[in-house]
Amino acid sequence: MQSTVYVALAAQRVMQRQLDTIANNVANMNTVGFRAESVNFDSLVSMNEADGINFPGIGKTSPSPVQGTLDRTGNSLDIALSGPGWFAIETPQGVAYTRDGRLSIDTFGELRSIDNYPVLDASQAPIVVNPDGGDLEIAEDGRIRQNGRVVGNIGVFELPKDAISSRFENAAFYSTVEGQPIAPGGKTKVSQGFVESSNVDPIAQMAHLITVQRYFESLNASIKESEDTLGRTVREIGEPQR
Repeated sequence: MQSTVYVALAAQRVMQRQLDTIANNVANMNTVGFRAESVNFDSLVSMNEADGINFPGIGKTSPSPVQGTLDRTGNSLDIALSGPGWFAIETPQGVAYTRDGRLSIDTFGELRSIDNYPVLDASQAPIVVNPDGGDLEIAEDGRIRQNGRVVGNIGVFELPKDAISSRFENAAFYSTVEGQPIAPGGKTKVSQGFVESSNVDPIAQMAHLITVQRYFESLNASIKESEDTLGRTVREIGEPQR
């Protein structure tokens, strides 16, 4: 009886994580470069092996590989990726990977992300241009030209599907392995003057939300039924025998 309650409570914890993830996805449906996440589940075996009971547990979350649409902005410091791959930025905790290509140039000429982190080249070094040297031209292979001269390159990196470990900020993630530079002219191209929209499908997310909420409610009912049954059993045991 108690095992039923424990399993249901564990499942509720998983469902709550699902609800939190869906809420975060919906909240970021307009965030540039955002990738919707889904929750993977593990099966946790009871510490008492004789029970033979598997408890549902929370595994890692993983971002959807589906690309968002590319929206034209006309801003020369906006870039987007067509195809797999990630830009790299340097954060206080190490290199993070993002699909948000909104850039800026600081007073020292360093290329920065929308959140003011250094944008990295293919060797994972900061990119420095002339802050007073005019507009940048960024080619499909990531090469940066200023006044007709190549002054750097935008790093585009490939990550194994299961390498992403945690979300950093909005559209950025950390990885368990170092991203590998994608060779110029490959299947991923850089588009200047565009940004990638969020890949969140609000209709699919709301449908998923309804399903999870219904399951959550059914677990509540199951827990209540088990507790009521246990209560009746305890009362019956405590009644004097006639």
